[in-house]
Amino acid sequence: MASQLSSETSATVRKTLEFVQHHRLAKGDRLPSERELSERFGVARGSVREALAVLDAMRITERKPKSGIFLRNAIEDGGLDALVLQADLGLTFDPQVTRDVTEARIICEGQALQLACRRRTEADLVKLHGLLDAYAAMIEADGHPADADVDFHLAMVAASQNRILVRTLTPLMLMSRRWRQRYFESDAIRRRSLDDHRAFVAAIEARDEAAVATLVRQHVQTAATDVRALAEQGAASSDTT
Repeated sequence: MASQLSSETSATVRKTLEFVQHHRLAKGDRLPSERELSERFGVARGSVREALAVLDAMRITERKPKSGIFLRNAIEDGGLDALVLQADLGLTFDPQVTRDVTEARIICEGQALQLACRRRTEADLVKLHGLLDAYAAMIEADGHPADADVDFHLAMVAASQNRILVRTLTPLMLMSRRWRQRYFESDAIRRRSLDDHRAFVAAIEARDEAAVATLVRQHVQTAATDVRALAEQGAASSDTT
């Protein structure tokens, strides 16, 4: 969503969320007025209005006539779209959110791929093999497979024939969009990912539910460990500058 907003509006959304976090506002607390936010952030009032419209739509804030702007839900209580917005804006997640996302993805994707083993069609297999071939070609050409990785995982989930699972897992995948850009800079990680994808397709084709559940757990946990290491490296480098 953030990519569809103007740069000033995106910055204003981010600053508003940072204001809420910094002041530890709770559900029902009142925010400064549009004018006050405009002056505080040094942006046009129209950008504040657009930013609040985004936050209203995501059920984070609400405007009450003749009363003001209030926090409708704590940021951590927002829906998955709110987490995607935070990720797009470059806001950090606390360790529990990161742990919870990893755990939720293992549970949801594991169940989805077990269903895919039972329900996958020949058309699903043709699509997965096509994506796998394109993924391998991209890596051999030293391409960056961050977006292709998301497409592949969601195609596997789609083979479950359960559209709600696809809609649930899509934001969980999109949350890591910024990190994927750094994650896949490593050639070793790109090649390990390709090996994992080949194993996924083989398990789904063989209808091996036990194997696919183990693969999901190992794949997601390994990626989460690598991402934590990248985050710690980034924090260490910023401390020395």
